[in-house]
Amino acid sequence: MRRLLILLLFAVAALAGCADAPATPPPAVPSPDAAYLDAMVPHHAQALELAALVPGRDASPAVAALATRIDRDQVEEIGQLEGLRRSRGWPAGAGMHGHGMDGMDGMADPVTLEQLRALRGPAFDRLWLATMTRHHEGAIAMAREHLATGADETLRRFSQVLVATQSAEIDAMRAAGTSIAGP
Repeated sequence: MRRLLILLLFAVAALAGCADAPATPPPAVPSPDAAYLDAMVPHHAQALELAALVPGRDASPAVAALATRIDRDQVEEIGQLEGLRRSRGWPAGAGMHGHGMDGMDGMADPVTLEQLRALRGPAFDRLWLATMTRHHEGAIAMAREHLATGADETLRRFSQVLVATQSAEIDAMRAAGTSIAGP
């Protein structure tokens, strides 16, 4: 009996020690919010890359003004998204599901980027406006999908503002495209 009592005490002590051991959390399932954030930051980074192509290409004043505005807005929005990521404790890449940038709506392909780097003047303006319009349309599609699936209220407000501002920029890009001269 005494031996059984000692074994029982050891068993209780061993189990009590397990309660103090840190539990390994189950792997996190990426949320629509983290996935949207993980996609939108590099999407915005490419918009910055596109805007940086404009200076020195003899772009029209309208295209130059749009590129400056897009650059300013995208830098600010990347800062907002990264701040939100830190405040929520979401590590970078937590929501990507293994997808790269190829699957993101509106991303310019390498061939288009090379064409833009080689062009100047009205030909550059036309391709840049078409590329940036598709890029913004992709961002709007991503934001609308997030609004349908996301739960984070701050990120939902971000998506609503993005839809409104980038829709207005698309209208401005289309208007600028109608005034470009040349073949």
